[in-house]
Amino acid sequence: MLDTLPLMHSLQQCETICGTVKTEQPMLKPLLLAALLFLTQKPDKPAETGILAGRVTLPAETALTEPLQVILFPPEYGDLWESEVQKRLDGYWERYKPAFIQKKEFFNEVSVMAYREATQYVLSRMRREIPAKMTGLVQNTSPEGRFEFKSIALGTYKVVAVGRIDTQEMLWQESVDIDSAIPQFLQLKKRIP
Repeated sequence: MLDTLPLMHSLQQCETICGTVKTEQPMLKPLLLAALLFLTQKPDKPAETGILAGRVTLPAETALTEPLQVILFPPEYGDLWESEVQKRLDGYWERYKPAFIQKKEFFNEVSVMAYREATQYVLSRMRREIPAKMTGLVQNTSPEGRFEFKSIALGTYKVVAVGRIDTQEMLWQESVDIDSAIPQFLQLKKRIP
């Protein structure tokens, strides 16, 4: 980007200097103008990115039999995910309120269902809207439950892990601020519900 006011002043000075140069050196004037333009340009600062490494904390006495899917929701999709979860929880509450009164454990099952559906909805929307970025936002864990996201734009993200342990479907969720290029480590231990 050029700052035009100092450039105009500098061009006038260059014209004054170049006008005093003898006409025997016709290439000096364009060379001085090119040098002046080069020196007054400000280089574009590359976008800063971060790295997020982490591990999913499994319940005691369990082990992964298959990798978990870890999703890094960018800020706008993290907000959408939260609102979709709440919308589904509210709908299920109204629909199944009598069943929840009789069997409180049923609410946990329905909660997992609401989180899973919201996750699938937001993922499908991301695949439509930002298909080129999807490979950097969804990963499978290693057998130990580790994951790593590289070249993340700075911002606040939701990290969601989804998968099965034995026969039970489980979800984990955390928020994380990526605010510098310094790698960050996240222990995903907040299980839903």
